[in-house]
Amino acid sequence: MLTLYFASQIFTWPFYLGPHFKREKRPLLVKRLNPPTIPVSKRVIWIHTLSVGEVQAAIPLLKALRKNFSDHFLVFTVATSSGYQQALKRAQNLADLVWPGPIDLYPIVQKYLKKFHPDFFILVETDVWPGLLAQISKKNIPMALVNAALSEKSSRRLEKFSFLKKILFEPFSFIGAATKGDAERLKKLLPEKEIHFLGNLKYEVSPPPEEKISRLKNELGPFLKKPVIVCGSTHPGEEEILLEAFKAFGEGYLLLCPRHPSRAEEVLSLAENKGFRASLRSTPSPSEVIVVDTLGELASLYALGDIAFVGGSLVPVGGHNLFEPLVFGHPVCFGPYVESISDLAEHLIETGVGFKIDDPQNVAALWKKMLSEREKIKTKAFSLRKEFLGVSREYIFFLKSLVQAT
Repeated sequence: MLTLYFASQIFTWPFYLGPHFKREKRPLLVKRLNPPTIPVSKRVIWIHTLSVGEVQAAIPLLKALRKNFSDHFLVFTVATSSGYQQALKRAQNLADLVWPGPIDLYPIVQKYLKKFHPDFFILVETDVWPGLLAQISKKNIPMALVNAALSEKSSRRLEKFSFLKKILFEPFSFIGAATKGDAERLKKLLPEKEIHFLGNLKYEVSPPPEEKISRLKNELGPFLKKPVIVCGSTHPGEEEILLEAFKAFGEGYLLLCPRHPSRAEEVLSLAENKGFRASLRSTPSPSEVIVVDTLGELASLYALGDIAFVGGSLVPVGGHNLFEPLVFGHPVCFGPYVESISDLAEHLIETGVGFKIDDPQNVAALWKKMLSEREKIKTKAFSLRKEFLGVSREYIFFLKSLVQAT
């Protein structure tokens, strides 16, 4: 099957490279075609991931790797341009090299392997890189899959197509699952593999730097009126519900943070059409709604809020990081579509810090309830946060023996 995959690239390579010729992506394409040569004097650990969310999961692991493998050269690659930009901001002091990930074409992957000559490879979260994984495996380079996630839907699909299961998971000598549910599904799918449930690296969250929060308070503080509701990672179809709820709520300030900042103008127009005074984060002005058009500020923006909503959950996306608002002790609400984070969502509801929106018509009433119980919830949230500390330490325990064996 992999032979067919590589052979097909003779004809399909324009489809792989085509999107990278767009003007905004050309600088990264140049980097992808010309990875730097890493000195051979050090052993190399290559950490690879997909995008912004996965970068967040990789950060605590990178910190632990830097501390425990100070004599190794750490390479951190990210596939998407937005993820790469985020990695440059957050990982340059942790990795020796931050670079765009390879396009999954045989000659490009070969070039990366030749220039990086990795001794160990770590993939953060479960994404499809058949060419990359196959070529690393062929060179007998040990590989670990950390923070592995597998939804019910993906599990059923892989049961039907066993060749995909082989491509995705067989090369790994270590697999660590993000949640108990992921671990159970992986064990069922891969009975021959030992699956470790170590916890979700995304939830080993430290508060953003105080200077970053202070800067945001100085820039946005004059426009904010308490209470502040922060709605993070919103998708089309959610902003309309949230704006209607805010109208019914009748007080305070709404920070709307689209998952993709490129939608900010669209969301701004939606707010204005509903009669709100609204402005963009980059050009704030006296208003009731601020639409965030910047990247990489959401974690800090939660600090300005009193209560939070996490998007991708009122529409069938699967949900996003519910833990970021809890770092500040904020109550958090979300819709019914939380398949990708169902274990955490259930845990937050059980512990009384998370609230599920069963009816979009009742969001305003739920916000009032969350606000009235905010101080009580804050204590629970800080206690819950302690449960998720130390996940990276658990991973290092296993990775040490694997790396030292190379």
